[in-house]
Amino acid sequence: MHSGGDVRIDVDELVRSAQKGDAASLAALYQHFSDAIYRYVSFKTGSPGDAEDITAEVFVKMLESIRSFKYRGHPFSSWLYRIAHNLVVDHFRTKSRKKTLPIEAAENTVGATAFDLDEYVDLKLTMRHVHKAMEVLTSLQEEVISLRFAAGLSLAETASAVGKKENAVKALQHAGVVKMRRALTPEANLTFVAEQQGAR
Repeated sequence: MHSGGDVRIDVDELVRSAQKGDAASLAALYQHFSDAIYRYVSFKTGSPGDAEDITAEVFVKMLESIRSFKYRGHPFSSWLYRIAHNLVVDHFRTKSRKKTLPIEAAENTVGATAFDLDEYVDLKLTMRHVHKAMEVLTSLQEEVISLRFAAGLSLAETASAVGKKENAVKALQHAGVVKMRRALTPEANLTFVAEQQGAR
């Protein structure tokens, strides 16, 4: 579904053309951003199926609203991630379900893009621990880590997406990683395993 690539494009020019109704420019924007948006949404929801639906909705909203988009000191990508973030929030409000990542979903989310196949076994054993550990983060720390490590945004892009300065994003990322590292200690993992066994 999602195609990627390192081809550099002029996003601003594509946006201007898309605002005039150019279908090829709209398609190019989708091709350029869909992979990263999908990874971000998939990481946040833990469900490839939900991520597909929400990602599609992001680009429907882009299509509906792009004519009213205006540059106000932030790149076009920040606008898209704001749409994606709001749709994820709406998704959890509607579903009222806890954010988890089933083991069987791991290969279709982070594993397929960020890790080699021989690391998948380790990945599927740890992804649920990672999502459990993310519960200790503030909403802003979680957002920064999702954008940086799932969507693959740069520090500057993340700062723009969350409306913070780069130094603040660095601090949020560092604090979040420290909290997650503590939550992923062997002692914390033993607690997690015990909780899972007790729930069976």
